[in-house]
Amino acid sequence: MTTVVRVEKPSSLPEYLTLVEELQQNSTDSLWYRGCGQATFKLLPSLYRHRDAQIPEKIPDLERRLLTRFRQRSLPYQVRPLTDEWDTLFFMQHYGVPTRLLDWTENPLIALHFAVMGACFELNKDGSHRYSGSSVVWILNPAAWNAHALQHQRYDRGVLTPGDDELLGYKPGPTFVGMNNHPVAIYGAHNSPRIVAQQGVFVLFGQNTEPMESVYRSESFPENCLVRVELQRSVIRRVRDSLLRHGITESVVFPDLEGLAREIKRSFGFPEGPK
Repeated sequence: MTTVVRVEKPSSLPEYLTLVEELQQNSTDSLWYRGCGQATFKLLPSLYRHRDAQIPEKIPDLERRLLTRFRQRSLPYQVRPLTDEWDTLFFMQHYGVPTRLLDWTENPLIALHFAVMGACFELNKDGSHRYSGSSVVWILNPAAWNAHALQHQRYDRGVLTPGDDELLGYKPGPTFVGMNNHPVAIYGAHNSPRIVAQQGVFVLFGQNTEPMESVYRSESFPENCLVRVELQRSVIRRVRDSLLRHGITESVVFPDLEGLAREIKRSFGFPEGPK
């Protein structure tokens, strides 16, 4: 039996917030969110997007080599020593090195910011945006997801932390033999101002290289444990402008000089995108 992912298509910021409120009221657990500028982007971590991910047996060696290279080369730049493999993985994720971690947030407005600000567009002659496709916000019930993913261990304590015994089945190793199969929701180290501002949390993948939405469908996860919120291209600009007016701007999501520079550039009417 397969579980169908619920799909919602709000046309405004108030409709989005009403949906979030409905889902939260129907859950005893806090929800997580992930915004993507392209609706076609799958819920899959960067490590599993490598060409060798087509051959799962090659991924453990790829992960091991990435960990080794990062430890060797990052020493001069570390402000504190990395305590263990989990600490190293979170640090690597923060700086964009491919890992088995997938970024989520506890804040629905932060996820919406990533969805609408990351949407692909071209500029019209009058400076307005012409969007080429939809964007998406995924909504996850992490406690319900973990209870189902770890049902063989009778786990029912919500979100995992790096010290939990249940994570021993996800530690990096020379092979993935014996590694747990399904992705799990996990709290990580808040090791930068950005992750604090973005209320960052993570999903850690196991040996299954399928995206979360495929796992949800094929493994009969609880209904509404994963919800897809599509922002069609005709509404992205409206939602984006409303979100920015409510103060969820670049310098809030990226509390550093880069974020401030992006915000100033947009506010003064300069073209958005790469420098």
